Amino acid sequence: MQRLHMKRFAIAMLLMFGIGSALAGSNGRWLHVRVDEGGHGGEKINVNIPLSLVQALIPAIDTEEFHSGRVHFGSDELDGVDIREVLNALRDAPDADYVTIDGGDESVRVSKERGFLVVNVDEDRGDRIRVRLPLDVVDALLSGDDDELDLMAALDALADHGNGDLVTVESDDESVRIWIDSNDRGN
Repeated sequence: MQRLHMKRFAIAMLLMFGIGSALAGSNGRWLHVRVDEGGHGGEKINVNIPLSLVQALIPAIDTEEFHSGRVHFGSDELDGVDIREVLNALRDAPDADYVTIDGGDESVRVSKERGFLVVNVDEDRGDRIRVRLPLDVVDALLSGDDDELDLMAALDALADHGNGDLVTVESDDESVRIWIDSNDRGN
């Protein structure tokens, strides 16, 4: 019985040391995710996690598509577009709207603004998607091989940025917000 308690104590100490070490890194940055399904009885999900803990856990995930912090995708999914060359060209270009699409039921805008890649999608039925990523984070994400995204490199780059929204989605019946800051509660 005493051996079982000692094992549990040792495991608890290792976990505390590991989490403590993870919390010490990444400049005290926190990743927050809020999902609010709205309406009566709708679910609300709040996630507040130190970015350093995310960085510590990512290497523990090993699947066919995700290994060592890198996500593999088929290069045929890009349909012959060299996304890295597009990013290089965008990085050196002036701030501007580069793609605008006004369709029958939605509008899309892709732009560069003060070192950020910005994608806005507005649908006629009221849904809105906003993505705002620092270009160096996008660059780090694309630093892997041709058919992979380097999530670890992107997280490292993200840890060096200031507070701000990364993704917001708003619709009549739900909202999603993903952002980074130095507050453990995400207020």
